Amino acid sequence: MYEPITQRGIKIAGENPMIVLYRPGGDDIVVLASMWTARYSPVGAGRALLIWADPEQSGLGAGAPIGIHTDNPELAEYVWEHFYRDYDTIRGRGIETGPPVPARFVEVSGGDQFHRITCVTATATIELEWREVLDCFQVTTQLTGFETSVVACPCAAGDVRVNGVAARGEVHQPEGWFGSSAALGFAETWREL
Repeated sequence: MYEPITQRGIKIAGENPMIVLYRPGGDDIVVLASMWTARYSPVGAGRALLIWADPEQSGLGAGAPIGIHTDNPELAEYVWEHFYRDYDTIRGRGIETGPPVPARFVEVSGGDQFHRITCVTATATIELEWREVLDCFQVTTQLTGFETSVVACPCAAGDVRVNGVAARGEVHQPEGWFGSSAALGFAETWREL
Protein backbone atom coordinates (compact mmCIF):
# COMPACT_ATOMS: atom_id res chain seq x y z
CA MET A 1 0.00 0.00 0.00
CA TYR A 2 1.35 3.40 -1.02
CA GLU A 3 1.21 6.49 1.15
CA PRO A 4 0.26 9.74 -0.58
CA ILE A 5 3.02 12.29 -0.95
CA THR A 6 1.96 15.81 -0.03
CA GLN A 7 3.69 18.61 -1.89
CA ARG A 8 2.81 22.27 -1.85
CA GLY A 9 3.84 25.19 -4.04
CA ILE A 10 1.81 24.42 -7.18
CA LYS A 11 2.10 27.39 -9.53
CA ILE A 12 -0.06 26.09 -12.39
CA ALA A 13 -1.75 22.87 -13.51
CA GLY A 14 -3.30 22.23 -16.90
CA GLU A 15 -2.10 21.95 -20.49
CA ASN A 16 0.62 23.69 -22.50
CA PRO A 17 0.93 22.52 -26.13
CA MET A 18 3.28 24.36 -28.48
CA ILE A 19 3.83 24.76 -32.19
CA VAL A 20 7.05 26.20 -33.58
CA LEU A 21 7.23 26.46 -37.36
CA TYR A 22 10.51 27.03 -39.18
CA ARG A 23 11.33 28.55 -42.53
CA PRO A 24 11.14 25.65 -45.00
CA GLY A 25 14.59 24.11 -45.31
CA GLY A 26 16.03 26.33 -42.57
CA ASP A 27 16.38 26.99 -38.87
CA ASP A 28 14.75 30.44 -38.65
CA ILE A 29 11.55 30.47 -36.58
CA VAL A 30 8.61 31.91 -38.53
CA VAL A 31 5.79 31.10 -36.05
CA LEU A 32 5.92 30.39 -32.33
CA ALA A 33 2.70 29.56 -30.46
CA SER A 34 2.42 28.48 -26.82
CA MET A 35 -1.12 27.70 -25.62
CA TRP A 36 -1.75 27.62 -21.86
CA THR A 37 -4.91 26.15 -20.38
CA ALA A 38 -4.88 26.62 -16.62
CA ARG A 39 -7.22 24.34 -14.72
CA TYR A 40 -5.63 25.73 -11.54
CA SER A 41 -3.43 28.75 -10.89
CA PRO A 42 -3.26 31.33 -8.10
CA VAL A 43 -5.00 33.80 -10.46
CA GLY A 44 -7.77 31.41 -11.51
CA ALA A 45 -8.57 29.19 -14.47
CA GLY A 46 -8.47 30.24 -18.08
CA ARG A 47 -6.49 30.24 -21.30
CA ALA A 48 -3.63 32.30 -22.68
CA LEU A 49 -2.19 32.00 -26.18
CA LEU A 50 1.28 33.51 -26.53
CA ILE A 51 1.98 33.88 -30.23
CA TRP A 52 4.49 35.48 -32.56
CA ALA A 53 4.57 35.23 -36.36
CA ASP A 54 7.02 36.82 -38.74
CA PRO A 55 4.73 38.77 -41.10
CA GLU A 56 6.85 38.23 -44.21
CA GLN A 57 8.34 34.77 -43.69
CA SER A 58 5.08 33.24 -42.42
CA GLY A 59 3.13 34.63 -45.38
CA LEU A 60 0.56 36.13 -43.00
CA GLY A 61 1.47 39.76 -43.77
CA ALA A 62 -0.41 42.37 -41.74
CA GLY A 63 -2.51 39.58 -40.20
CA ALA A 64 0.50 38.02 -38.46
CA PRO A 65 -0.41 37.83 -34.75
CA ILE A 66 1.98 39.02 -32.07
CA GLY A 67 0.85 39.12 -28.45
CA ILE A 68 -1.05 37.32 -25.74
CA HIS A 69 -4.69 36.38 -26.37
CA THR A 70 -6.67 35.40 -23.28
CA ASP A 71 -9.97 34.96 -21.48
CA ASN A 72 -8.26 35.84 -18.15
CA PRO A 73 -5.89 38.86 -18.32
CA GLU A 74 -4.43 38.05 -14.89
CA LEU A 75 -3.52 34.57 -16.12
CA ALA A 76 -1.82 36.05 -19.22
CA GLU A 77 0.36 38.28 -17.06
CA TYR A 78 1.02 35.47 -14.57
CA VAL A 79 2.14 33.02 -17.27
CA TRP A 80 4.41 35.60 -18.89
CA GLU A 81 6.07 36.67 -15.64
CA HIS A 82 6.48 33.22 -14.08
CA PHE A 83 7.26 30.89 -16.98
CA TYR A 84 8.91 32.95 -19.72
CA ARG A 85 11.39 35.09 -17.80
CA ASP A 86 14.28 32.76 -18.77
CA TYR A 87 12.96 31.49 -22.12
CA ASP A 88 15.10 33.37 -24.64
CA THR A 89 13.36 31.79 -27.65
CA ILE A 90 10.15 33.71 -26.93
CA ARG A 91 11.40 36.83 -25.13
CA GLY A 92 12.24 39.90 -27.19
CA ARG A 93 9.73 39.20 -29.97
CA GLY A 94 7.25 41.85 -28.81
CA ILE A 95 4.73 39.43 -27.35
CA GLU A 96 4.70 41.23 -24.01
CA THR A 97 4.64 44.81 -25.35
CA GLY A 98 0.87 45.22 -25.76
CA PRO A 99 -2.03 44.58 -23.41
CA PRO A 100 -3.58 41.09 -23.46
CA VAL A 101 -6.12 40.67 -26.27
CA PRO A 102 -9.58 39.46 -25.10
CA ALA A 103 -10.40 36.09 -26.68
CA ARG A 104 -12.66 33.05 -26.57
CA PHE A 105 -11.38 29.52 -27.15
CA VAL A 106 -12.80 26.29 -28.56
CA GLU A 107 -10.99 22.95 -28.31
CA VAL A 108 -11.66 19.83 -30.38
CA SER A 109 -9.81 16.54 -30.04
CA GLY A 110 -9.74 13.68 -32.53
CA GLY A 111 -7.71 11.24 -30.42
CA ASP A 112 -4.26 10.55 -31.80
CA GLN A 113 -5.20 11.88 -35.26
CA PHE A 114 -5.58 15.60 -34.45
CA HIS A 115 -6.07 18.20 -31.73
CA ARG A 116 -7.33 21.70 -32.55
CA ILE A 117 -7.64 24.87 -30.49
CA THR A 118 -9.35 27.91 -32.00
CA CYS A 119 -8.82 31.39 -30.56
CA VAL A 120 -11.40 34.02 -31.56
CA THR A 121 -10.86 37.74 -30.97
CA ALA A 122 -12.79 40.77 -32.22
CA THR A 123 -10.59 40.93 -35.34
CA ALA A 124 -9.04 37.49 -35.86
CA THR A 125 -9.53 33.74 -35.70
CA ILE A 126 -6.35 31.83 -34.92
CA GLU A 127 -6.41 28.05 -35.33
CA LEU A 128 -3.71 25.80 -33.91
CA GLU A 129 -3.76 22.20 -35.08
CA TRP A 130 -1.58 19.27 -34.09
CA ARG A 131 -1.81 16.09 -36.21
CA GLU A 132 -0.53 12.52 -36.08
CA VAL A 133 0.56 11.97 -32.49
CA LEU A 134 3.81 10.00 -32.64
CA ASP A 135 4.22 8.96 -29.01
CA CYS A 136 3.15 9.85 -25.47
CA PHE A 137 5.45 9.86 -22.47
CA GLN A 138 5.76 11.56 -19.10
CA VAL A 139 8.63 13.92 -18.40
CA THR A 140 9.69 15.47 -15.10
CA THR A 141 12.27 18.26 -15.17
CA GLN A 142 13.75 20.80 -12.79
CA LEU A 143 14.29 24.16 -14.45
CA THR A 144 14.74 27.71 -13.16
CA GLY A 145 13.41 27.01 -9.66
CA PHE A 146 10.52 24.77 -10.73
CA GLU A 147 9.80 21.08 -10.93
CA THR A 148 7.67 20.41 -13.98
CA SER A 149 5.75 17.28 -14.87
CA VAL A 150 3.99 16.83 -18.22
CA VAL A 151 2.57 14.14 -20.46
CA ALA A 152 4.24 15.05 -23.76
CA CYS A 153 2.88 13.96 -27.14
CA PRO A 154 5.10 14.98 -30.05
CA CYS A 155 3.25 15.27 -33.36
CA ALA A 156 4.33 14.68 -36.95
CA ALA A 157 2.56 17.83 -38.18
CA GLY A 158 1.25 21.13 -36.92
CA ASP A 159 -0.40 24.14 -38.50
CA VAL A 160 -1.22 27.71 -37.55
CA ARG A 161 -3.97 29.47 -39.52
CA VAL A 162 -5.02 33.09 -39.14
CA ASN A 163 -8.40 34.05 -40.60
CA GLY A 164 -8.24 30.90 -42.72
CA VAL A 165 -4.74 31.56 -44.10
CA ALA A 166 -2.15 28.88 -43.25
CA ALA A 167 1.22 30.14 -42.09
CA ARG A 168 4.16 28.99 -44.20
CA GLY A 169 6.56 26.93 -42.18
CA GLU A 170 7.54 23.40 -41.25
CA VAL A 171 7.71 21.33 -38.11
CA HIS A 172 11.19 20.15 -37.12
CA GLN A 173 11.85 16.59 -35.98
CA PRO A 174 13.71 15.76 -33.88
CA GLU A 175 13.45 18.89 -31.77
CA GLY A 176 14.56 19.05 -28.12
CA TRP A 177 13.40 16.53 -25.58
CA PHE A 178 9.81 16.67 -26.91
CA GLY A 179 11.04 15.18 -30.20
CA SER A 180 9.06 17.61 -32.37
CA SER A 181 8.49 21.35 -32.64
CA ALA A 182 4.74 20.56 -32.60
CA ALA A 183 3.91 18.89 -29.31
CA LEU A 184 0.89 18.51 -27.08
CA GLY A 185 1.46 18.92 -23.35
CA PHE A 186 -1.21 17.44 -21.05
CA ALA A 187 -1.45 17.19 -17.26
CA GLU A 188 1.28 19.81 -16.97
CA THR A 189 2.10 20.90 -13.44
CA TRP A 190 4.69 23.44 -12.34
CA ARG A 191 5.73 23.29 -8.68
CA GLU A 192 8.05 25.81 -7.07
CA LEU A 193 11.16 24.24 -5.55
